[in-house]
Amino acid sequence: MLHNLPIGVYVPGHSFMHRLRARTKLLVLAWLAAICFAANHRYFHYGAYAMMFGLLLLGLFIARVDFGYIWRRMRILVILLLIGIPFSLMWTPGITWHTFGPVVVTVDGNQLPLGPIVVTYDGIWFVISFTAIFLLLFLGSMTLTLTTTPVALAEGVMLLLRPLKLLRLPVEDFGLMTLISLRFIPVLVQETEQLIKAQMSRGADFTTGSLVDRARRLGTLLVPLVQGALRRAEGLSSALEARGYGVTGKATLLHEGRLRLADWSVLLLVPLLTTLALVKL
Repeated sequence: MLHNLPIGVYVPGHSFMHRLRARTKLLVLAWLAAICFAANHRYFHYGAYAMMFGLLLLGLFIARVDFGYIWRRMRILVILLLIGIPFSLMWTPGITWHTFGPVVVTVDGNQLPLGPIVVTYDGIWFVISFTAIFLLLFLGSMTLTLTTTPVALAEGVMLLLRPLKLLRLPVEDFGLMTLISLRFIPVLVQETEQLIKAQMSRGADFTTGSLVDRARRLGTLLVPLVQGALRRAEGLSSALEARGYGVTGKATLLHEGRLRLADWSVLLLVPLLTTLALVKL
């Protein structure tokens, strides 16, 4: 029931993408986000978006990730974007591209005009650019989580935030929170599935009835789910205290070492290619 949630779980592998450092992929994702919003200000220039889509698809292909798996987790987002497209086209002001309507509808003998609907160039570009941005950032985050272990990702976040230690911010705690968050997502999904199966074995029905009835039945899972999450959090805090977390000095890193030639190559080529696509195409 919950298998199609858009959650990127790490897929073990030994590909080029898997061997890259976590902070390399985090920096590339941050750069892609910046380029997306810069490309948004160049009306009807698609080169940067096409280049970023190509690089992400190439990365997923190199990582040997099943594209069917990606689509099953993207389709909910695609459906939501398609639902919002007509409203964005109708409500974005600007220079008119085309006017549709009005359409006259007869209701009980009375003629009711609907429209006209004015579609602007700004609305078309808004739909194209922001749809591309959402899909690109989603693909980028999926590529990151599918090819990076949660521990390596937490270490990468901690290393990138290390300069903030000069401001006496708890950088190690930020890394730990990142790791725990990534670990808890599949655990909570699994626990929710177990609760649903337990309730269904007792005669509960979550698949029939109106939408309100099904939402009310699913609401009965909220209390035991929160109780289970709090119980796991309490056990985790006791385990951290028992292992002396925060007592010793500098923590050692398991995955994140020095950046290698492959990392520097990616950090050089991706900004170069995307910048050229933004300026030239």
